[in-house]
Amino acid sequence: MSYAKMLMTGAAAALLTVSGFAADAKAKPAAKTAAKAAVKPAAKPAAKAAAKPAAKVDPFSALPAVVAEMNGKKVTRQDIVNFFKKLSPDGQIPAQLTPEIVKSAAYDLVNAYIAKTLLDQAMAKAKFTMSAKEIEKVIADQFKNMPKELYNMMITQLNQQKTTMDQHIKKMAANPAMREQIILDAFIKKYVFKKLNISEADALKFYNSNKSQFTVPADAPDTLRASHILIAVAKGSDGKAELKKANELYAKAVKNPASFGALAAENSACPSGKQAQGSLGAFQKGQMVPEFEKATLALKPNQISKPVKTQFGWHIIKREALRKSEVRPFATVKDQLIQYLKAQKEQELLKNYIAGLEKQAKVKILVARPAAPQMMMPGM
Repeated sequence: MSYAKMLMTGAAAALLTVSGFAADAKAKPAAKTAAKAAVKPAAKPAAKAAAKPAAKVDPFSALPAVVAEMNGKKVTRQDIVNFFKKLSPDGQIPAQLTPEIVKSAAYDLVNAYIAKTLLDQAMAKAKFTMSAKEIEKVIADQFKNMPKELYNMMITQLNQQKTTMDQHIKKMAANPAMREQIILDAFIKKYVFKKLNISEADALKFYNSNKSQFTVPADAPDTLRASHILIAVAKGSDGKAELKKANELYAKAVKNPASFGALAAENSACPSGKQAQGSLGAFQKGQMVPEFEKATLALKPNQISKPVKTQFGWHIIKREALRKSEVRPFATVKDQLIQYLKAQKEQELLKNYIAGLEKQAKVKILVARPAAPQMMMPGM
């Protein structure tokens, strides 16, 4: 995650709220159109003088004229308006933004503005900057680390636009907002996270102290667990060719049960084939079509059925044993755990660094902090 974006969490939440209002506003005209088509219009009343449109209320009027003090200077309402516009995708204040929304997000907006301003001042003091080539390299490295399928899809789209990846990277690097974010991220990484190191020993310590978080619950006793290979019957086909293929796959699976997952990944028409080597996981009785459930119940764990016909086609089913409760081995969670602990430490270091800058700048936020959610007692 971009370190710069970590600062904008509260402000971004406000924008998302506004987006929700925008969606509602777009939906209303459609509803009105439908109503007009269904209901016969009433007789028109006597003409009246056209009503004057209501004056647009400035949503930021909910803020006081001065929202904070920093370095002995006032942070004004207009500073927050300008900051909000900079966050907005089109640089404008959304029409659906209301004083109530601004008031509820005021503290987060002011806090984010102060954090960003202080970090910019710290960068200027350190004379930290990056060349165009360095920025382009950061973007290029991000593309290189993308999943291969996503990267190839992007190359295809760029080819359709008659644009090369190098041209696309240069265009992105020239975008002022992109440059600003990359430079701020690099500054934070160098000056705030310079001593950050999460080792395998740190991850193992957390793992041993929180085994419950890595415990996989057992399947409920009234559930079934199975994998399958689906051979779909083509429209207009008599199904004989598909049944022949299903029988061939059944023979291969029985001869080498360990190959079932690979056979499913290569041949199954069900998304579970490629996504989970045919595994459907645990499911309750009545959740599958009757023919499938009946065939599964007739099998013993690890036994494979002959092709079973359902409305979806031919299935080769392998019943799985119900899963018992178990703790996932450390080796299977180590990499994810290290990344999780690193992200947690980054948030802590950034929060402490900004708190230090705020102390030096003698920051005072003059809008109310949101009330913490009330804790409910059990049973209430």
